Amino acid sequence: MHESSKMLVIDNQTVYFKSSEEMNEIQEGTIDVIITSPPYNRGKHYSSDSNVKYNDSLPEKEYFQMLKRVWRECLRISSYKAVFFLNIGDSATTQGLSEKVANSAEEVGWIRIQDIIWIKSIYGKGHYTPSGGNKRFNNVWEHIFLFIKDKSKYELNPKAIGIPYADKSNIGRYGKSDLRDPGNLLHICYEKTTGATIKKGHDAPFPIGLPYSCIKAVPNAKYVLDPFLGTGTTLAAAKSLGLHGYGYEMFPRENLIRETIINKSQYKLKTPILIPHYEKSIKTLLQLLENSKIEIWDLKTKKDRINMEILIDTFEKMNINSIIVEKIKKKLQRDNKNNSLLKFIKK
Repeated sequence: MHESSKMLVIDNQTVYFKSSEEMNEIQEGTIDVIITSPPYNRGKHYSSDSNVKYNDSLPEKEYFQMLKRVWRECLRISSYKAVFFLNIGDSATTQGLSEKVANSAEEVGWIRIQDIIWIKSIYGKGHYTPSGGNKRFNNVWEHIFLFIKDKSKYELNPKAIGIPYADKSNIGRYGKSDLRDPGNLLHICYEKTTGATIKKGHDAPFPIGLPYSCIKAVPNAKYVLDPFLGTGTTLAAAKSLGLHGYGYEMFPRENLIRETIINKSQYKLKTPILIPHYEKSIKTLLQLLENSKIEIWDLKTKKDRINMEILIDTFEKMNINSIIVEKIKKKLQRDNKNNSLLKFIKK
């Protein structure tokens, strides 16, 4: 590991503590994959170890001029097969900002291919920052705009981050493996938002699953760049995949970046369990239990009762009826009666 006041090197990952508006440290035509989430310019908190704060409320013209300087540099140091994943979302006060940011990349020469939707939270799984109140719905997704440098040179391998077929009869019909393209909708759970007991050191880090998935989907990549590095998650993903990574961060939290690159580089992408498979597994498990002698244990704590109530609610929504389900329902009814009696006696 090499450190100085201007850079940090951990194995094959290099961080420059400076603006990415000039990236003369990297040779022209080097970078194969770019993943970044730029400042959103809506008053988020970005500050360095020395408490130097970034002005995240620039005049719009100045903000887009800065972004264009960075995107132009990214284009210069990218190889012809380069793929650029640009993550940004909208808020209540900045509707349409994401589209303007995407346009700013196109204006300097990047070619837009498609919009990938990153779902941070769905049906209670994953986290997001509640902000809707009684005026709007909460934002639970963000854009990942996909750009390339040369249409004839770039390549993607979506099955590298593929999901299993729900219908196994499709194996062999569309390919030899039990993997299908996940589509342009990625469900990567957002990690817990900053709160009284959770301190990220940065106001808007993305989970490592996002850069990991993006990098893994680009075949034969060697060099990765994040021009707005933040906590260092992109380089942790690059390190995990054995690629060289470069990051630029003008307002660094050095210890946080170092810890992120080292600790999160053990990450491995897990193949998701498909919802139809969850449903089949539950039904199969119930069938197995039907043929065995099983008694429902006593519900000793409030947590036990809540878990059983959730289980019954799931069964009902799946239209599952069985002996085991009836046993659980009766156990809950008896438990509720006993609790009501105890409350009456205490009074």
